[in-house]
Amino acid sequence: MFMDRNKSVSLFDRVPEKIFRTLGANEHSRRNWALLDHLYLDFFSPESEQPEGDGWTQKRVIVSVEAFLFRWDEQYETSPEEIETPLNARAHSALNQLLENRWLSLDRVGFVHYVVMRPTVQSLFELLKNFAEQGPEFIGGRVQSIRNNLAQVHGDPKNNAGVFQVAARECSALLRMLNTTRMRVEEASEEFRKQKSAGTFLEKFFGDYISSLYIGDYAELFSKNHPLTARWDIIDMVCQIADEDEKRKELRNWYRKNLRLANDDEADQILEADIRKVMGLSQVDRMLTRLKDSVSKANDQALGYLEYQVRSQGDFSQKIDDVLMVINNTAESLVDQEPELSLGFSSGNLFHEAMLKLPAPPPRINRGAKIQKHILSPEQQVRRLLRQIMKGNRLVSEKKILDYVSEHIRERQEISNNSIPITQINDLCMAAMFTRLGVIAKRKANNPRAVSAGLNKVFREFEFELTEDRFENEYMSGPVVKVKRIKKGARQ
Repeated sequence: MFMDRNKSVSLFDRVPEKIFRTLGANEHSRRNWALLDHLYLDFFSPESEQPEGDGWTQKRVIVSVEAFLFRWDEQYETSPEEIETPLNARAHSALNQLLENRWLSLDRVGFVHYVVMRPTVQSLFELLKNFAEQGPEFIGGRVQSIRNNLAQVHGDPKNNAGVFQVAARECSALLRMLNTTRMRVEEASEEFRKQKSAGTFLEKFFGDYISSLYIGDYAELFSKNHPLTARWDIIDMVCQIADEDEKRKELRNWYRKNLRLANDDEADQILEADIRKVMGLSQVDRMLTRLKDSVSKANDQALGYLEYQVRSQGDFSQKIDDVLMVINNTAESLVDQEPELSLGFSSGNLFHEAMLKLPAPPPRINRGAKIQKHILSPEQQVRRLLRQIMKGNRLVSEKKILDYVSEHIRERQEISNNSIPITQINDLCMAAMFTRLGVIAKRKANNPRAVSAGLNKVFREFEFELTEDRFENEYMSGPVVKVKRIKKGARQ
């Protein structure tokens, strides 16, 4: 049955209301969390040993709780009252608390009670465990996964329609992660200001900040080779999927069938919501700028603090006063004898001619060899000129493109790269360049924000169309590209 997404759903419609009491205002909250983790790994995780019968008996679970409490008492400080309580009684009390707050439940099979963790409770625990153990995030892997999923949907929407919903959720999670990381960096920056000792500061900076809050591939995040640069390709694919009626129909049918929706309007509503999640990648630039500012601010603050600690004299003056006071007190206590103080120096004269350092020899002046100017022979001059001419003929600049197209189009309505005669190397380079210009023009039509690589003036004066036809000559083969002159006032 379809659930209205605008309706607020309470967390406690899915999990017991008392479940957080074990981890809330309790003096044993850390111990209880560690106990839950211990029992999960022992009995309920996918890697744990499977029970031989219908489940785990209370006796077997109590033994595991006793082993945990024994190790806990050795590693952490426990109150004397608890130490005096028998270990078995404490284990029963801890297990009863988990049963009372519904972290664990009892299933009865015949006359035997088995301890179980309900699926919804297990999902909640795994979510909290992942949050607690979360390390550095790697954005590149997420973006690559989104791109691969959408490529599957674009190629075969009928068989991969379900992947589109997964990609939309990954896009939403990626944006939330970027925003959350920025806020956590700012929060960590506030914590840095409260640290008074350098040791605690270093522990917080490298432990809580660098190892857990930092983005794992942050150093490559703003480079041209990072997968995040493909976000506009992802947006292009989503626009094509949403605009093509056949592909949109396949997605709509999947949503209606698998989400059990009443009509196509509900399916379109949910599909549009997922499309907007993917289109949210267009906001990544703004979020990255804010994240970079926060990270730079936190790093500058940390480096400034460390530099201050290194250069600062600290309380040396007070320590010197303390040493002098100890020396005076020692001298006053020794009435009949002179105190002997070990200053850490070698015995003998501290100042003597023999102790002086010998004068340093004058620095040796290194006279390098004179660089002689190389004079080219007539043959070398001709070869260099020839290479310059060859390079100039193969160079395709914006001005050369404008001059070349203007010369060939003249009064005609349009020209194409298959109609231009190739008589010299410059003609061949221009024919190849037409293909590239056609590809760029097609990309700009799908995505107006696409970069035109310094060819803006070319696209303001001429229109390039990449057709489905192909041509072939003795030098090259490729798609036919038509070129038209843009009339003044036709394009804003």
